[in-house]
Amino acid sequence: MQLDRKNENINTDFVRTTRALKAARLLKGFTRKKAAQLLGWSPASFEQIENGRCNFSKERLLKIINIYGYSESEFDKIKHDPKLFLADACQQGKKDHSLDRKPRRNHYKIITKEVRAIRILRKRKGISQYAAARLCDYVPGGFGHIEVGRIELKKERIEHIIRCLGYTWKDFEVLVNAPILRDEIIEDIIKNLHHLDDQSLSSAANIIKALIK
Repeated sequence: MQLDRKNENINTDFVRTTRALKAARLLKGFTRKKAAQLLGWSPASFEQIENGRCNFSKERLLKIINIYGYSESEFDKIKHDPKLFLADACQQGKKDHSLDRKPRRNHYKIITKEVRAIRILRKRKGISQYAAARLCDYVPGGFGHIEVGRIELKKERIEHIIRCLGYTWKDFEVLVNAPILRDEIIEDIIKNLHHLDDQSLSSAANIIKALIK
């Protein structure tokens, strides 16, 4: 069973599962780093799963909840209302000073591919988050909250955003259904290039030119 978010809306089983995974971890007092170590995964891979940035199998899901010490029925209870358990985890973190890391508001972030697609469309427009908020008639920081996954995106809201940015639903769907998001890869490459010395940068340029040919 593959948990695939490609053709699902925000209020889906996939999103509830990722939120429940985050709540389950926090309730046990594990940091992401600690959980990743127990699973034998990299922290980056684990972070992608919790933030809904990659699909994962039922087997992988079971491995995670088993590491936390939950049964499937216990996890299903968390999954039924993950926001409630996230709130409980935050309250627990305020009281329990033994936790390695206290839950903060950003633990509620769910950065889906839909969110990433909106971010790309906004950047392609060449405008800031504040300018996008004005176009959409949102409060100044509203668009920023959308792009970091703090606001749930129902279809009506997505339609409103892409219309205000001057795009069509098809433009949005092309990005959401794409196997890779080229804009993000290009942006990441450019960031990394700034850290190279002159010789390494020259080598990288030659490699890119060779690939183009």
